[in-house]
Amino acid sequence: MHIGTIRSKMKELKTKGFFHILLGGSLTKIIAFLSSILIVRFISKNEYAFLSAADNIYAYVYLVTGLGLDIAVLKYCVCDNKAINKAYFSYSFKLGTLVEIVIVAIAGLYSLFYPLPFPESKPYLLALILYPFLYYWVCLLQGFMRARLKNREYAYASIIQTIVIFAFSLGFVFLIGAYSIIVARYVGAVIAIIYIYKCIRDELKCESFILPREEKNKFLRFGLSLLLANVFSMIMPINETYLINNLVRDATITANYKVANLIPQQLTFFTSAIVTFYFPYFSRMETNLEKRKMSKKVGLLTFAIIGIITVVGIVFSPLVIRIVYGNKYNDIGNLMTILWVMHATNAGIRMLPMNILPAIGYTRFNVYMSVISCVVHFGIDFYCIKTFGVNGAVVAGCTVYVLSALCYWIYLFKKTA
Repeated sequence: MHIGTIRSKMKELKTKGFFHILLGGSLTKIIAFLSSILIVRFISKNEYAFLSAADNIYAYVYLVTGLGLDIAVLKYCVCDNKAINKAYFSYSFKLGTLVEIVIVAIAGLYSLFYPLPFPESKPYLLALILYPFLYYWVCLLQGFMRARLKNREYAYASIIQTIVIFAFSLGFVFLIGAYSIIVARYVGAVIAIIYIYKCIRDELKCESFILPREEKNKFLRFGLSLLLANVFSMIMPINETYLINNLVRDATITANYKVANLIPQQLTFFTSAIVTFYFPYFSRMETNLEKRKMSKKVGLLTFAIIGIITVVGIVFSPLVIRIVYGNKYNDIGNLMTILWVMHATNAGIRMLPMNILPAIGYTRFNVYMSVISCVVHFGIDFYCIKTFGVNGAVVAGCTVYVLSALCYWIYLFKKTA
């Protein structure tokens, strides 16, 4: 490819907001990472483990938030008819919020009556009880922004929310410890919602349009398909923490695993940034040739970026641990190294085809594949953690990520042949 062509492509990506997403996401991850480092230094391992246990439970709640309607707007709100876009957005907001009421009620009962592996995590669970509402509204608003190609505003919203969370977490940590993170999440979500609404309110200033029942059902089925695929896919890393908490039952090991994951798991950000940018464009493509060519180009780019970052991360992990975490976590070096490999497998070869398929209209395979992967992963994870301890989670993760990635790519190429 000629230098002039490369410059032209870079200029086009810049104009469309790709670098805003990448830079905004990078700043968001950096700020969030710095926040996690400072919080880890200022609270005890036990306190961090109890908050992590509460977060792990709510992670299951976030997976089913809004029945996937916040993702469905990415495909259904891409037309130029504001009335239709508003109709889908309003339907998503009303039905999704109703679902959150049910989910929050279930989470509250669970927090009060279910015997937890760490009983000390119950206050954190109760403190987070209303956060799923804000979480869903932020996701829905962000999804609408992405569908309308407001990539710059999307990036700014993420940065603003992260800065607020960082400031409030650090500002209150000496007064209320780990609870400062919870307070910061609430404040950050509220400010993000206000900012995003101001950015999209012109898109919603139009006459009301009532969706036919058939369109509502079609939209809901699409959202549920995406939800099921995402639930069974994203639940895999959550299951890892759940099994470690319940099989190992050691607060120190839980904290070590959580901290060792902090840097390697950021690999998924780079793939997510690419998916965030390209999803609406894949949705607009009409020919299989376009989809196939774009899939190959984006796949190779993703694989190269993730590979380079992983090698650098593994080489510098010992130094990073000493500088960032200090002596408190000097025993996580080997664990962090193998976690780099596991997350690279997921981000480098699996995430992209899994997200391209629904963008081009194939959701059913994702559902089947995600369910099978989740069930197989849980079984292998249970055995490996029981046999090898915390390192067994990495063995299970790598095995399932590689096998499922092959299936996704084969199916994608078959459908775009």
